[in-house]
Amino acid sequence: MSLNTPVWGEGYVPAYQLSASPFVTSSNVTLGQTKEITFGSVTKFFTVKNTGASSAIIAVGFTQRGLESAQSNFFALSGSEELSGDFRVDRLFVSGVAGSSTFSLVAGLTPITTGSFTRVTASNGFLGVG
Repeated sequence: MSLNTPVWGEGYVPAYQLSASPFVTSSNVTLGQTKEITFGSVTKFFTVKNTGASSAIIAVGFTQRGLESAQSNFFALSGSEELSGDFRVDRLFVSGVAGSSTFSLVAGLTPITTGSFTRVTASNGFLGVG
């Protein structure tokens, strides 16, 4: 048996091979409003669904600055559209782009704490996030 204790950092692959702990939330956003969803730990995956009317559009980004129209580092979801991805993040930002809308978010969380995770920002070298 090894005498080394594993370091549960963002690069510790076994943490992503474990079954994820569930995180679920639903909320609403109005035109121009931005909500920050922070996770208790680093995600293994997430799915965001716009549960509003087909005319209601939400924007989802990895940084608040990425939601600014000058940055355009977000993805837009019309009513009933969803996006799933295997991304390591500790937060997401959801904004109302057209009308008021509701959304649902499900994420799988790893045991990696957010304190040992590199913040996903352009200033930390992550291109295309804002």
